[in-house]
Amino acid sequence: MKKFQSVLLLLLAVFVVACVASCLAILITNKWQKPTAQNAHDWIHSQLAITAEQEKALEPIEKRYRDKRRDLEQRLLLANRELAEAILADGRDSTRVHDAIETIHADMGELQKVTIGHVFEMREVLTPEQYKKLLNLTANALYNLGSTHGGE
Repeated sequence: MKKFQSVLLLLLAVFVVACVASCLAILITNKWQKPTAQNAHDWIHSQLAITAEQEKALEPIEKRYRDKRRDLEQRLLLANRELAEAILADGRDSTRVHDAIETIHADMGELQKVTIGHVFEMREVLTPEQYKKLLNLTANALYNLGSTHGGE
């Protein structure tokens, strides 16, 4: 009987350790998982409790934003490649390097303007309460932006 209890206790301990390890793995993976625009979009819509009717009204707004964002992200990708090529080709601080950096900054600024414009454009579809919540979510994301990149 004592041997049975020992085996049972060992199995229980293994089970508990496996559960804890699984939970830690999930937490760590989720913390390091790169957020995607779609994840953020879905999360915001769930936080705002968007209705089916609102979702339908938001479709053209979301499509315009998605298209603009995709174009700007493509421009940023190309500008970063140009910067990489300038660094490798010039091997020093050069006009070409500075020009590539300025292009990147301009595209990043435009992406920020388009994103904030999208937030404001959603106002026409949302209730006043939803819109206020959207503004708060946006502001909180901006306040916490720096804390998600390597600072923890």
